[in-house]
Amino acid sequence: MAISNVWLMKKSFWILCLCLLCLSASAQQLTITAAEKDSVVERVVALLEQNYIFPDKAKEMGKYIRSQHMQKAYDQVNNYQQFAAVLSSDLQKTHRDGHLNLKYSPGLVKMLKSWKSASEPGPEVMQEHLRMAERNNFGFTKVERLPGNIGYINFSQFFPVSEQARQTVAAAMAFVANTDAVILDLRYNGGGHPEMVQLVMSYFFDEKPIHYNSIYDRPRNTTKEYHTLAEVDGKRMPKTDLYVLTSSSTFSAAEELTYNLQSLKRATIVGETTAGGAHPVQPFIVNDQLVLDIPVARSVNAITQTNWEGTGVEPDIKTEADKALLQAQELALNKLLLASTDAQDRALLEWELQHVKSELQPVQLDKKVMSKYAGRYGERLVSLQGNELYYQQKGKAQRRLIPITDTIFRIDGLPHLRIEMVKDASGNVRKLLELQAGSSFNEFARSN
Repeated sequence: MAISNVWLMKKSFWILCLCLLCLSASAQQLTITAAEKDSVVERVVALLEQNYIFPDKAKEMGKYIRSQHMQKAYDQVNNYQQFAAVLSSDLQKTHRDGHLNLKYSPGLVKMLKSWKSASEPGPEVMQEHLRMAERNNFGFTKVERLPGNIGYINFSQFFPVSEQARQTVAAAMAFVANTDAVILDLRYNGGGHPEMVQLVMSYFFDEKPIHYNSIYDRPRNTTKEYHTLAEVDGKRMPKTDLYVLTSSSTFSAAEELTYNLQSLKRATIVGETTAGGAHPVQPFIVNDQLVLDIPVARSVNAITQTNWEGTGVEPDIKTEADKALLQAQELALNKLLLASTDAQDRALLEWELQHVKSELQPVQLDKKVMSKYAGRYGERLVSLQGNELYYQQKGKAQRRLIPITDTIFRIDGLPHLRIEMVKDASGNVRKLLELQAGSSFNEFARSN
């Protein structure tokens, strides 16, 4: 059974929705007979040879699972869930493809059968799909302005482009439109629809369409080209510095956006090498219990004439995923600082850069050093509690001090304020400076 073109490259999202809808119908285990194993193996082999994007690899995979079956490797497998998992594992042993998967889901089979002659899912499923997309804010989990006038967008999934989705994208882009740099966080984005990739990407180019990717569909022997859009809602940011965060979990359409921007030299990629899935997938019914997700197409980048399948996207700046945001902030602030000629702007950028660097490389102070800082400075009190210093202004709550250098501290919860301990020639702490962003300060002499 082949589903129509609406499935092409949109499968990951739809299959996720369908699996969620059909989960309850797939929960119980079902025994599989020897005859059913024979039938499943032959059906999987036939589907792969007819549809998998690389015919030679399809033959290799089919030959391997047939051989395994003939050698009785599956004789001890007695239920459908386990059989699906073992066959999927064996297919991956022959040819690694993150999108290729055999799964036990009788509920999904039933639903797919109901669509056999339809070009789109029914209205009930479409409504459920839209409801899910809305509840997930069309993949936009966080949009904010970071210190230093850096825009940040955390994007978890590429949902289909509906009118509501288009409005959400426009709102997110409008929020960061006046920032001096933008960070797209795709570290935990598992993919989705190519049209959403196209829409998001278009905001970072001018109006002239640019061909960036094509998708070749083997069963239909067709190729679809993708270009940046000539029209988007709201302001474009073609000159804004752009950074993309990745991890080993970044997959499929999220990798495509990353790869496109990198190949066009439009963004700096920061983080880990991505998962390596570039093959659009289509679901096929194996029998009343099993569905085989087969990669039927492949992406061909317009610049490189290849893709990221199996290799992932290599970041320009390699770092652990949990440090990628700070690393991108440091890169952005450094670049903005180099370009700035305004003294006030430079002072603010240096202030934020110092903060980011202290988080990337935390300063550890000896307890003996910290004990020398503890004391009263006019109406300011510095106290040592355990292994941490705390700062308290008269009549206000105490706040933890976080060292930036041996003598300068951030105040937890007060990003605009810092303190500096000033020593005399003998190394004794004589006063405390309250520093504010932009270089102004207040001075307090030590009183004990």
